[in-house]
Amino acid sequence: MKRATHIRRNLMLKEMDIRWLPNGKRNIYSIKYADKSGKIRFIPRAYTRGLPYNVKNARQLGIQPCNSMGNPEGHVYPVGIDAVLMYNQMEVIL
Repeated sequence: MKRATHIRRNLMLKEMDIRWLPNGKRNIYSIKYADKSGKIRFIPRAYTRGLPYNVKNARQLGIQPCNSMGNPEGHVYPVGIDAVLMYNQMEVIL
């Protein structure tokens, strides 16, 4: 069976909204996005966190990098939902 190569942005956002899996572990994923300066950033393991401002109006998500055990590393990065290029090795399309 072939692995999916594309994912729609609305489905990606629904998957990212799932903070915890039924087995009690965090929903960890990989993400590639363009930051505000236009650089392409890749985070191999991350999960979704909150931001200290209204993200619905700003159209942003908080992405927290983590290690292989799921422990946080570094700080939360604000990522614009329109700037996400890849999610779990799938290209994000409209």
